[in-house]
Amino acid sequence: MSETPPRLSVIIPAHNAANVLGEQLESLRAQEGAEHFEVLVCDNNSSDGTRAVANAHAGALDLRVVDAAGPSSASHARNCGAAAARGSVLLFCDADDLVDAHWVRELSAPLLAGADVISAGALHHERFNDTDVLAAYSIAPDPDPASTPEFLTPEGYAGYLPTAPGGNFAIRRDRYLALDGMDPSYPGGAEETDFAWRAQLSGTEVVTRPRAVVHYRLKHAPRALFRQQRIQHYARILLWTRYRSSSMTGPSLKYSLIQIARQVPNLLRQQSRADRLRTAQILGGNVGALQGILAFRILHRNPAPQSITVTTSEVSAR
Repeated sequence: MSETPPRLSVIIPAHNAANVLGEQLESLRAQEGAEHFEVLVCDNNSSDGTRAVANAHAGALDLRVVDAAGPSSASHARNCGAAAARGSVLLFCDADDLVDAHWVRELSAPLLAGADVISAGALHHERFNDTDVLAAYSIAPDPDPASTPEFLTPEGYAGYLPTAPGGNFAIRRDRYLALDGMDPSYPGGAEETDFAWRAQLSGTEVVTRPRAVVHYRLKHAPRALFRQQRIQHYARILLWTRYRSSSMTGPSLKYSLIQIARQVPNLLRQQSRADRLRTAQILGGNVGALQGILAFRILHRNPAPQSITVTTSEVSAR
């Protein structure tokens, strides 16, 4: 570990990521044009060799493994990393994705220049995902980073403020802590949008850095895709209940029921892989929305928001 604290800390939440983490760490080791940075692998209840894989790269990187045991939550792991970081700027990526060669340099540039912003990078999908998967998610081809501008004006999300990808953004550490970090009460989705919106409501702007590329792995199997979409849309309903006084677009019970009714017959017929994936995507999202409407809108079973103070104190008490 360097005696002089780095200005940059890369935070990676990791749960049972032994089979993919090494590739991500190799990409961080090969960064071009970046100033010195540390890497914090935040081990969230892993039972495989995640910690051993991380430690094997400690000689090539300024790397520490942070104990992020506790709630099974990427938000909790990110919060543990933020609390342990030495850098004044935090960069977040995920263990199962792959940062591009200039990711650290491009994502950190506005913050190192003194801007009090959330720097949001771009997710590219073609490297790890075939055409059937891309079609299921309705994802357009990746742009060429070399032909994109350094900055883009971010668009609003869900009829409200811009968001930032949880696995590709950077922010000042003091700002992250002042915002109480990401909220682990979100059940596996929407926490990054909640965080970005809270930041903007407190005066921190989101800027888009399209050359800060992360190659993102989508779900390749219908069951995994269904589960992912169900959880994410379930969480989005919780997000809506907390921002319902804003212009955020709300849920439609009628729409979800119609979509499910249209897709259920597809489960009884022979489908191509592409069609199975698309059916899983639509069903998962609308089943999750119905579950969220029932839990959060009708039964009002809304979990209390959680702060970084709570989650990190749980870790330090162990």
